[in-house]
Amino acid sequence: MRKVVDRNYLQSPKLRDYLAASRWNRVVLTDYAAMEAFKGDALTNIVSATEILCEFPRQVIILKSTSIVAQLKGRRCGFTRRMIDRDQTAGFSEWCEHLARAKAGDRALQRQLIANGNEADVHLERMRDDQHHYAENLDAMAKNFSEAELKALRKHEPMSNDILDKIQTHIPEMAAFLFEASPNFAGLPLARELPYTFIFRYALAGYLVALGWMSVGGAKNVKPEKIRNDIVDATYAAYATYFQGLLSFDGKAGEIYRDAKFLTALFLETPPPPTRVLP
Repeated sequence: MRKVVDRNYLQSPKLRDYLAASRWNRVVLTDYAAMEAFKGDALTNIVSATEILCEFPRQVIILKSTSIVAQLKGRRCGFTRRMIDRDQTAGFSEWCEHLARAKAGDRALQRQLIANGNEADVHLERMRDDQHHYAENLDAMAKNFSEAELKALRKHEPMSNDILDKIQTHIPEMAAFLFEASPNFAGLPLARELPYTFIFRYALAGYLVALGWMSVGGAKNVKPEKIRNDIVDATYAAYATYFQGLLSFDGKAGEIYRDAKFLTALFLETPPPPTRVLP
């Protein structure tokens, strides 16, 4: 059993229960969980956030950075294995020892952790600042749906065939946009490989976040920090579709994951046709 964990679950006794229940239960740690753990008072926060994980170091799987995972080819065979950072995973026990030394007063290790925390803060702040046009983009997307469809989404009613058809058209278009915006873009993946790529699954989860905001009238008066946090939740959900679930106390993140898992299965069954973003 391998489950992605988000920041809000890291200090929960339920995480300890999950890891203690079986030595085969694994926690999958993404770079966003690490960044959120470092955020703020880095030294204090990272110690408290990883206390339980350090009790079970051999049951922690650390993934490569999202920027690297996003570049992986969508070959079905071994995709999850290729996401794992073998060196960091194998070295997690040693990292916990270094953390204990930093907590005990090792100044050099403390400076290193504080530097990592500063990098995390900068990245998360940049994500927040990038959301200033999010509300405008939502308004444009909402025009693709009728008032009745938005109401159905708001009430969490079963998706009609018309809504599903729109979603299954829009998500590949969003994925194509993200691929073309990538600095390493060298062409869109083959249709059969597209649903396995991280960019596609991130687009899918991000689109679900957008649907949620559209259903309640948009995000005009929503703080950029809130939108940034929802996008981070979409990242957790996208990663969780490759594994056996998401460990989180955030009901919205859990809902995004469940819907993403459902839609991913649809796309895997019927891969989307090649698509490009309209000029």
